[in-house]
Amino acid sequence: MKKFIFPILFLTLLLLSCNKKDDPATSALCDEFVIINNNMFKNRPDDDGTGRNGFEITSAEITDDCLVIGILSGGCTGSTIKMDLVDAGRVSETTIPQRDLKLFIDNTELCNAIVGKTMSFDLTPLRIQKKEIWLNLEKWDAQLIYTY
Repeated sequence: MKKFIFPILFLTLLLLSCNKKDDPATSALCDEFVIINNNMFKNRPDDDGTGRNGFEITSAEITDDCLVIGILSGGCTGSTIKMDLVDAGRVSETTIPQRDLKLFIDNTELCNAIVGKTMSFDLTPLRIQKKEIWLNLEKWDAQLIYTY
């Protein structure tokens, strides 16, 4: 019996030492989280030089704590297009606080069709003490009001 104690103890310690902190955070309500990163907001290129990362925002609306964004872009099906919503990491102190957002896409599809894609982004990381914030989404003409 004693010869089984060490392997069982070793396996137990091994299992307890594993964690999933390196896994990306996932939202229970939305497809992705908004990324708060001023450096990425300012310095990430909109185009990788191929011309494939061009897009048009066709819809943007807040539903619960999610910003749902629809785009049109060149591609085959749109299923491999990756979308990142990046916040500038600053709050403009106006009467109603404002945050600046920019959408980036990574499109590796090589077809000439125009495809649509919709994705939702969890806005809860953008919350501040006030219960309302205006969101300025680049390439979208209207301010979005996030009330929580």
